Parts: sequence; structure tokens; C-alpha cells
Amino acid sequence: MLMDIKTASKDVSYYLNLPWTYTVGQDSDSNSGKIYILSINELPHVMTDGSSIAEAFESIQEALALYVESCLCEGHAIAEPVNRYSFKSTIAYRTTSERHHRLTQEATKRNLSLSQTIDTFIDEALAGMDGSKL
Repeated sequence: MLMDIKTASKDVSYYLNLPWTYTVGQDSDSNSGKIYILSINELPHVMTDGSSIAEAFESIQEALALYVESCLCEGHAIAEPVNRYSFKSTIAYRTTSERHHRLTQEATKRNLSLSQTIDTFIDEALAGMDGSKL
């Protein structure tokens, strides 16, 4: 894969300073007991572990630097974190007339707008998927 011009001007330091998001997991090993597993959500192949969260975060920076250096040398594209504030708040949504009617009834019962009702349902579904709350 050829490196595009935008990527060519970016160096390791640029990537190390991006606002990555992380997932921290916990496990145990046979020697020291508890270990923390850390991965970068935007780069699922970049992960590490440590005996403390601080150690895992230190290690992930080293792993990220090595990954970026390798990608830059090979000319591979590197995914970047998405700025959540760059999204517009409008989504075009098509549905059946029956579902539209049911949503409108539910919105009226809850004394909410149709958009607020749809947002509530989506938030509840997303929270059920990953335990987070928007």
C-alpha cells in the first residue's frame, strides 16, 4: 500500500500525542498474580500488559511507538482516533409507518419529543451492549 501525502508528513511524535482511547482488562498469571491488559481501541493489534495500570500505560506507549514506526517504514496507513465532536447531530432515519406510529405514541406517553425518545432507546441499547452510558 502506498503512503498518502497526509501520512508522509506525520511522524511518531504526532501519533503518540493523539487522544487514543483504551480498554483495560484484568487477568492473573501463575507468577505474580494480578496483571492488567491494555489495548488501544482504534488499533486493536496494539496491546500490552503490566503488573499495574501505570506500568501497562507505560508499556502501551512503547508498543504504540514501535507499531507506528513499523507502519511508517512500510508505508501502511495508520488509523487515527475519531473526534467525537466532529459529528453532526443530524441522522436521516427511515422506518416503517407502524414503527413511526409506535415511537410517536411512546414519545407522547413519556412527554418527550420523537428525537428525545429515539435517543433514549438508542442510549439504553448501547448501554446494554457495553455497559457505558452516553
